[in-house]
Amino acid sequence: MKRIIRAFSLIAVVVALLLVGGAVPPVAATSGVTVNINAPAGVVPDSDFTACISISEVIDFDACNYDVTFDPLVLRLDTVTSGLIGSTEIPVDLYNEVAAGTYRIIQNVPGLTGASGSGYLAELHFHVIGSEGDSSLVDPSNGVISNVAAGEIEATWMEGSVSIATEVLQASTPPPAANSSPEATTPPPESTEPAPLLPPPPPDEPASWPVLWVVIGGVVLLGIIILFVVARMRAY
Repeated sequence: MKRIIRAFSLIAVVVALLLVGGAVPPVAATSGVTVNINAPAGVVPDSDFTACISISEVIDFDACNYDVTFDPLVLRLDTVTSGLIGSTEIPVDLYNEVAAGTYRIIQNVPGLTGASGSGYLAELHFHVIGSEGDSSLVDPSNGVISNVAAGEIEATWMEGSVSIATEVLQASTPPPAANSSPEATTPPPESTEPAPLLPPPPPDEPASWPVLWVVIGGVVLLGIIILFVVARMRAY
């Protein structure tokens, strides 16, 4: 009899644990930072301009590699220079053309200090070879960012666009001011992209009280069934 009661009690505990475990809400995944192209919307033929690969608030940045693709009939990439996050320079270790209009860029912060804040990964120095009316996307892709612990930093990569016009007020975009404030990133002058903000707080999880009452009711019902079975067995 004691063995039967012990077995029923063990079953009740297991069922209760399973029900309570199913009622625990999942932990929301954290959003990554944003990487986007800051470039002038319009440029004149046969001119030079600079596009910055901006990055929003990042913590313990150490290294990255990514591709930048554009129309080689419209733009020519002459050189790639270092970026700046907070007060830390982000050197360009290597860049080379892997296909027509596609360059691979590799960067690493020396040592293990890393960089935190907002700023830009690199400056792309272009020359306009297209004609009036032409346009080209400047698309960063295949990007991987790692922190000082060799873990991946999740990021959203966003493209930019450049059009060629006869007259524009400014043919180049200066690098954005590095911003280490945790609130928001201020875009550079002439930027056509909205300032990337910190990821919004996760929505409130639905109250778990209804599920908890279901669990309690199930355990109570199971206890009543066990008592009923034990009473019947004693009657025999």
